[in-house]
Amino acid sequence: MMRYDQLIHEGPRQSSPSLLQLASVSATVFCAVFGIGYTFSGGLVENYATTRPVQTQPAALILPKAVRYAGVSQGPQVESREARTALHAAATGTVNRDSTLQRPKVDPKKTVLIGVAADSGCGKSTFMRRLTGIFGGGKPTPLGGGFGTGGWETNTLVSDKTTVMCLDDYHLNDRAGRKVTGLTALDQRENNFDLMFEQMSSLKRGETIAKPIYNHVNGTLDTPEEIAPASIMIIEGLHPLLDDRVAGLLDFSIYLDISDRVKFAWKIQRDMAERGWALEDIKKDIEKRKPDFDKYVAPQRAKADMVIEVLPSRLAPPKDETAPLEYLRVRLIQKTTTKHFDPVYLIEKGSSVTWKPCGDNLQCEYPGLQLAYYTEEYMGHPAEVLEMDGVIHNLKEGLYVEKFLHNTGAKEFGELTQELLKGQNSPGGDNGTGFMQTLAALKIREIYERATGEKA
Repeated sequence: MMRYDQLIHEGPRQSSPSLLQLASVSATVFCAVFGIGYTFSGGLVENYATTRPVQTQPAALILPKAVRYAGVSQGPQVESREARTALHAAATGTVNRDSTLQRPKVDPKKTVLIGVAADSGCGKSTFMRRLTGIFGGGKPTPLGGGFGTGGWETNTLVSDKTTVMCLDDYHLNDRAGRKVTGLTALDQRENNFDLMFEQMSSLKRGETIAKPIYNHVNGTLDTPEEIAPASIMIIEGLHPLLDDRVAGLLDFSIYLDISDRVKFAWKIQRDMAERGWALEDIKKDIEKRKPDFDKYVAPQRAKADMVIEVLPSRLAPPKDETAPLEYLRVRLIQKTTTKHFDPVYLIEKGSSVTWKPCGDNLQCEYPGLQLAYYTEEYMGHPAEVLEMDGVIHNLKEGLYVEKFLHNTGAKEFGELTQELLKGQNSPGGDNGTGFMQTLAALKIREIYERATGEKA
């Protein structure tokens, strides 16, 4: 069975066609003519970047012979957008639209595209809430309201100013198809980077797209959804930086780097406590994913403008390899060569500082709090690092720490502490994960204002 993207991308073959191939070509031509006729009848909404068709039932799909990756060509590109759109309409017939979302038209010169890379289960959802909250415009909600409120199963979150898109939607095959190929979703060959690049380019040009949907509930490829440009567009997932073309579109990028030990502890907490998994099953699942993670996801750290690295605490290390991690050490690694970005620093820029701010101004129950700031060479790039180990037991006392931080992106003194208090009940609310994610959110708002000249 030929995938839709093969239908529109695959060039002519030199070998003599078989009867089956001739029949397939005839069917394709019929669909294209039917789709074009439908276009002229006024039934097709034009100017969409083409996507793959809805899969009404899981199908065993065949991978392409080659995939575009980091500048390597996948094959001939379609010359006619109209032809692609017609084929798409014939295959899918419709897109999901959120008629309740009312936004003014966005000037393409006043938008930013942010990329957030991380493995699954690494806190992307919590970070998205902190990041979008900085821009106001209400709490982000599922596009179309979500399946439970009469909408559709979507991975996209929207607010007045922000749109968050999940790159899982660009999986090439559905869950059944991946069982046939034997490849994981982390593998570059199981993701449609050509379509990802085309559609992100369209959004940055101010065009509306029909983005595919990967349904995480049942593992199918669902009817596409309409995405219009927003002032702040965020793409999050496994591979926002893997393909050089997509990475080149980003105005700023972040990698959430959760160490193996922390990832293991988090999975134990989630899968044993909440899902009833055995410890050995968790270990097997991690080991099964690790080769592809190391090959396709982890290398993106070198491309990211900022890395939030989460490690076991040194102030209160875990008792053994399977013990819960009550405390964490988190590093905010900031490249110094990024446009529109000035790294956050502690006390004195360019210095090397280790500070335990325990005393009259900060409550320091066990294990206390330790901050550090220093410069380092990170994966071949000059960087400034802010580090936090331990917890802030009383977040209101964060004002004392905030006094010694500079270039935080806050518009007024105390805003960092206010944002920490807003998220105190979220995962990592009192430790370095929440602290560094909040700083990252403030810095992205600053980048948006510098890049566009607009106030957020």
